[in-house]
Amino acid sequence: MESIRKNSFSKRGIILFLSFVIPVIGFVFILYFSHLWPFGDQSIVCLDLDSQYISFFSYLKEIFRDPTTLFYTFSKTLGGDMIGLVAYYLISPFNIITLFFSTGDLPIAITIIIILKIGCAGVSFNLLLRKEEYSSLIYSSCYALTAFIIAYYSNIIWLDGIILLPLIVYGIEKLVIGKSPLLYILCLSLSIFTNYYIGYMLCIFSVIYFLFCVLFKEDTRFFRSSKVFITFSIASIIAGGLSAVLLIPVKYSLETTKVLFDLSDVVWNFNFSVRDFSSKLILGSHNFQEVISGLPNIYCGYIGLISFTYYLLFSKFDKKERLGCLLIMLILILSFMLKPLNLVWHGFSEPNWFPYRYSFIFSFFILYFGYKGYRLLNNKDVSYIVIVIGFLWGLAILYGFMGSYAYLNLKKTVISIIFVGIISIFLSNKKVRRVNLLLIISVFELVVNGIYTFIEIPHMSTQEYREFISQIEPVINEIKSIDGGFYRFEKTFQRTQNDSMLFNYAGLSHNSSAEAPFVRSYLHSQLGFCTEDNWTYYNSGTTYVNDSLLGIKYVLTDQKLTKGYSKIKTYNEYILYKNDYSLPLGYLIPDDAISFIPSDFSWMKNQNEIWKVLTNKPDLEILKVLEPKIVRNNIKVENDSVYYKTGNDAYLEFSITMPESAPAFAYFTSTDESKVSLFINDQYLSDYFTYGQHQIIRLGEFAKDETFSLKIKIENDVMNINTVNIFYQDMKAYSIGYETLIKDQLRIKKLKNGYIAGEIEVDSSSFLLLQVPYDLNWHFYVDGIKTLATECIGIYTTLKMSEGFHTIQAIYIPRGLKLGGIISVISLVTLFFWIFKIKK
Repeated sequence: MESIRKNSFSKRGIILFLSFVIPVIGFVFILYFSHLWPFGDQSIVCLDLDSQYISFFSYLKEIFRDPTTLFYTFSKTLGGDMIGLVAYYLISPFNIITLFFSTGDLPIAITIIIILKIGCAGVSFNLLLRKEEYSSLIYSSCYALTAFIIAYYSNIIWLDGIILLPLIVYGIEKLVIGKSPLLYILCLSLSIFTNYYIGYMLCIFSVIYFLFCVLFKEDTRFFRSSKVFITFSIASIIAGGLSAVLLIPVKYSLETTKVLFDLSDVVWNFNFSVRDFSSKLILGSHNFQEVISGLPNIYCGYIGLISFTYYLLFSKFDKKERLGCLLIMLILILSFMLKPLNLVWHGFSEPNWFPYRYSFIFSFFILYFGYKGYRLLNNKDVSYIVIVIGFLWGLAILYGFMGSYAYLNLKKTVISIIFVGIISIFLSNKKVRRVNLLLIISVFELVVNGIYTFIEIPHMSTQEYREFISQIEPVINEIKSIDGGFYRFEKTFQRTQNDSMLFNYAGLSHNSSAEAPFVRSYLHSQLGFCTEDNWTYYNSGTTYVNDSLLGIKYVLTDQKLTKGYSKIKTYNEYILYKNDYSLPLGYLIPDDAISFIPSDFSWMKNQNEIWKVLTNKPDLEILKVLEPKIVRNNIKVENDSVYYKTGNDAYLEFSITMPESAPAFAYFTSTDESKVSLFINDQYLSDYFTYGQHQIIRLGEFAKDETFSLKIKIENDVMNINTVNIFYQDMKAYSIGYETLIKDQLRIKKLKNGYIAGEIEVDSSSFLLLQVPYDLNWHFYVDGIKTLATECIGIYTTLKMSEGFHTIQAIYIPRGLKLGGIISVISLVTLFFWIFKIKK
């Protein structure tokens, strides 16, 4: 008996090992044939993994070096909450791997993490199947390489939930039959903790699957009792409670970053047609547009579809169980098709790119119960039934192909039908129904799907990434060697909007779904910076007065900056400048400044008004309008705002003579943006009215009485421009305003992310302005006494100061952290005693 048990464990161990190795090998083949690292210069990094996650992983090292960074950072926009970003992007235990790699080698670390997660997904699914049969490897491999994982792997943070889903289901099944709820509690809690977004979806499915188990599932529904419902409820509450230390602070964070949909906007329309849905059954049914606004990724291997169909319609399994399966499938399909239900799964917020983020649950369900169908197939001669099922799925594929889809072609469709045919033949005949052959065919099919998917998406060049790192790191190190105080650094070029986190410096540019909209609104709507979607970008720079106001002390650019900037060092074609007019982190302002609120999209006026109220100089006019002479070439004008192209080389030209030596700037507004090109003295400057290009732009520095031309070239047949704003910066007025503000400034004694300590001498009652966005999570102490802060100019934090010498201390503590910690501790203690009681 002991020998049999050892052999059983040995076989089970081999199967679990192979359930990890086989999908990993399959994924490596996908990398090889897609010419991705280590088989080519292009890395696996793409999409959000490129634009966001890789920078956040680099910043993770800073969090371990300075724990205060866990809650707050100056490395995004003007500074802001980190708990929402950390909870969404960085909690996964797999991310620890990135700590052992330099910033330049992060693509390697990310590749390793993705491979490990794919292997772990195979293991967890195989654990759920609980069968000492090599056929289980077919289905665990299919799960680990589903279309969802292959298409959305760049959202590496979601893969933990995919790993945990089978274990959550296993835990529910154990709980229902009266066994320990520990597995369910720990796995559900871990899914919430590692990524609350996917964890939320798994909570919904947990409820659905629990009801399926107690009402429909053959081997569990007979255990139905009020005790089971109570146990599940308590276990679920504990799972959530264990995560409360993270969830409650995140809840407060989301209140400032997410906008829920309005119930009045609910429309019960279908998101897509049956043909659209069928098209996603075809191999490689994915491209870049699908990432933006596509269809559910439901492909999970044709053996799963065929065996699940057999289980659902033709097998002799319990009818009630199959009815429950059918109901769950209908729930998922209707959730895909109906917008309100789809929004429920997405936390009542429309997803920005990567639609149908819960579609992996659909694939999971097909494969889990498909394996039941396969095991029955393996014991019966059902050749005609399987052939019919295969034929019907072949027709479904053809039906999907008959639509007009950019991601499909005849080759993909034919190959898909061939795979369906081969698998149907192997499944229908006992003589050729060999596990090893089916496994090889299925993995080959999954690899083909992966290759087709990968070639549709642009990937990051490893060489270009490393060259960028080697270009910027010396600049950051140079600044840190000469300046140990507070400053912001920006550059007029980028790799992504998250370069500040990649290199750990305080910068304005940032891109994440965890950023507060009011900060982006201030920078764009009121100051004229570039923003789109979830990101803010310094772009080609802004007015010098904006640089000063926002504390941008260092700028790396290929532009010539001489007025108010000192050259530090040249790095190839770029020059590092120090801004001689950068304002400090804290300085005194008059009482009247508190009530001023800038207007939206009055960028030049706002900057003037802000400096007037901050300096208490109503006549201070720093930015002044330039009056140009206008020439139209091959243009017809209607209503002073619509310009029609009447011939080649159509443009508006503005000729400007400078009244004094100064930098000049411009911005334009349009109610119907259409791409134009800008030229200074016939030299190309930039595009405008394109994605990310509708902000204040620098025209250059010009001498007194110098005349220059700004040409707006029409690229399309018609151009709409409502206003043209061309202006210059009066450097004398600028200097007067600056000198006024720096007279009384905060002397920093200690500064960290989330902690400020300083002192200031106040001559008369006024307010201390801090260059940090107003946030209720900041706790301020003036002379050791807790003090309430107020908001200034709709963004900044201010403290009321009386006459005399004062010490200032500011600590950032996320709201809900204490309450969440208490709930988590209570939940942990409750779990301990509950499990102890069960075992006893």
